[in-house]
Amino acid sequence: MRIDPKTNNLIREGVPAVVNPTDLNAIEEALRFKDTFGATVRVMTMGPPQAEQSLREALAMGCDEAFLLTDRAFGGADTLATSYALWKGIQKIEETSGKTDFVFFGKVAIDGETGQVGPGLAVRLGFPVITYTSSTDVVDLENKFVEAERRVDDGVERVRVPIPCALTVTEAANEPRQPTIDGLIRARKAKITALSKDVVNADPKRIGLIGSPTYVKKVVVPPPKKKGEIRQSTNPREDSKWLVDRLVAIGAFGKKVSGGVISQVTVQTAEQAPGVLQQRIPGEHGDVWVYVEHRFGQAARVSWELMGEGKRLSKIYGTKLCGVIIGGDVQGLVKESYRYGADLVYVVENPVLKDYRSESYGKAFAYLSNKYHPEVILMGGTYNGRDLAGVLATLIETGLIADCTSLDVDEKGGFNGTRPDFGGKELSTIVCPKNKPTMVSVRTRVMKMPAPVDDRLGEIVPETMEFDETQIKEKIIQFTPLERAGEKLEGADIIVSGGRGLGNPKNFKLIEDLANALGGEVGATRAVVYLGWIPKDHQIGQTGVTVRARLYFAIGVSGAIQHIVGMENSDTIVAINKDPDASIFGVANFGIVGDLFQIVPALIEELKARGLARVVAT
Repeated sequence: MRIDPKTNNLIREGVPAVVNPTDLNAIEEALRFKDTFGATVRVMTMGPPQAEQSLREALAMGCDEAFLLTDRAFGGADTLATSYALWKGIQKIEETSGKTDFVFFGKVAIDGETGQVGPGLAVRLGFPVITYTSSTDVVDLENKFVEAERRVDDGVERVRVPIPCALTVTEAANEPRQPTIDGLIRARKAKITALSKDVVNADPKRIGLIGSPTYVKKVVVPPPKKKGEIRQSTNPREDSKWLVDRLVAIGAFGKKVSGGVISQVTVQTAEQAPGVLQQRIPGEHGDVWVYVEHRFGQAARVSWELMGEGKRLSKIYGTKLCGVIIGGDVQGLVKESYRYGADLVYVVENPVLKDYRSESYGKAFAYLSNKYHPEVILMGGTYNGRDLAGVLATLIETGLIADCTSLDVDEKGGFNGTRPDFGGKELSTIVCPKNKPTMVSVRTRVMKMPAPVDDRLGEIVPETMEFDETQIKEKIIQFTPLERAGEKLEGADIIVSGGRGLGNPKNFKLIEDLANALGGEVGATRAVVYLGWIPKDHQIGQTGVTVRARLYFAIGVSGAIQHIVGMENSDTIVAINKDPDASIFGVANFGIVGDLFQIVPALIEELKARGLARVVAT
């Protein structure tokens, strides 16, 4: 891949294109509707002429017509400009083909993982949207409604929406079909309709780079990390003794043991949050807002993590840190917001807002933003956080920087969000200079949790909004909480992850035994999850859970960048792999190059011999 040095955007010409993986699930879901009810399925993408090949793949699967939004003016579009262009394309198609009943999207595009375009386009169409759809259970064409199961961080929601509607589809929803020989022949001969900006009557000020509130300010390759101590295996017992000695010496097991030195851990308060720029930036700036996401009165952890970073940013701007709480009975969350650093809390309280729904929450949040004009809005990169962020950014027409790993302010007061791209191979710093507020999402465990201060108090600004339940299109029929491995992983101090080097699923027993001995949790790479060796809730990485463990073991893990970006913030990383050139050794503090099937059992025995095993592994 090449990056244009002037625009910092990907140069797509000459790069082979593939269909975004979860878009294949979206195509399959649309084709299932066609098989069951009869329908015309049209597929559309935006890109250069070579994107035709992806459309032909969709036609070979069974889609009826294909449309390519292609024009140099569309190039460099961010998600807001992309959803606008797609909206204009759909309007043009509807002029001759009639109104659309369903719009399907993949849940995310894997290059950016933002999940913004689907909700944003749904807002433009005026459609209710069910994001992260894992199954479509009821399609009632007579009464014009759909019921689907929607995955959220803490469980599964059963949601009903009227037709027309939009759905973003996960890989759990179906297995995409393979094209038939007849389909391939038909697709090769099929006409693909090209749609330029003039054909769809797009406003040139709202497309491409010109119409994008955000743009890439700079792109850098992350500097290589200092290599840790890597040992070539000589004898499994000696290897294990060497490793445990070093982990004990740095206090990695979290308790005092004979001969060990425990490292001191300092818990910072929101008032003490560090930063390179602590001096106040001159000029007039709005407040820094943090969206407090919650369910049943319990805040999402990421909300409090963002309070610590928000406090640092508000000091730089010389403004207040404000919490935003939308819900039914939220007074307890107001007090918690003060404890974690909020100076002021905006509250929109109404019984209709008891449960999160993008339509009602988006309307409430947009009202607050348009009235009080914040500088920055920080949101958690959760399922509901991404859903709301895509809706809100479209409603208030501003830029959204997704999945940031660091936030900063330049010398002129411009907000900078830095995020990993292309699986972490590059770090892009993105800015939103012309539109306010700048919206940012951050995943759980990326920012450090500030320590609460019990006696902190603040201001409250209650806002009254009227909502008519009968006018809310999205209905939550049922919520089923799930005890997820991911929840335990996100909060785990010790994690033992297995990769494809284990050879087969039966050998995951070694990972479980070591995790039991350490009192830790079991993680996995994307590769073994996709092979069906272990449920997806155990997946750590860019498309799984992001963790910040005190001690992280990577066993038989090669170190694909997709996995590394989900665990590299762990305090101490241990790698065991027979391949001396495995990328995982590049981020490991300690590593053993050797046979995991001999080293892991010896390590468990060493832990037991020293009294460090929490559970006797069998």
